[in-house]
Amino acid sequence: MLREIRIRKAFTMVLQTRGSSALSKAQRRLALLKSLDINLDLGSGLTVAAYTNLIEENRATLEAYNTLLSNAEEYRQRLNQMDAALSAMSERMLTGVAAKYGRTSVEYTKAGGSARKRKRSTGSTVPAAEPPQRTSTNGFYTEAKQPVTTN
Repeated sequence: MLREIRIRKAFTMVLQTRGSSALSKAQRRLALLKSLDINLDLGSGLTVAAYTNLIEENRATLEAYNTLLSNAEEYRQRLNQMDAALSAMSERMLTGVAAKYGRTSVEYTKAGGSARKRKRSTGSTVPAAEPPQRTSTNGFYTEAKQPVTTN
């Protein structure tokens, strides 16, 4: 579950609405051009009307873009909530199977649970060997030889 959250955070992209400095600048320039002549025509398609149309088209596209991002963010949040609810119910379903059939049952494994392995203890245990003892001679440590015992 923690791994899934890390992956989700890594791929979550924050969608931010945006403004347009070019649009703001163009709107200010349009006001200045209109102060010269409301029907200004500089030739080669450079008219106040064409400039106004392009500014309006840009504004409408930006507004549509920001609306789409807002809707996408709403759906992203809704999907995250639904994923969380689905994960919780999946866990509860598996827990219900475990409660009804047991965690070591075939049904639990069929439902997606992991088969638990039991630790079986054997009747005899081998005692651990003692670590060798160290002795010091002139500041140097050496391992002391231990006597060999036979049973």
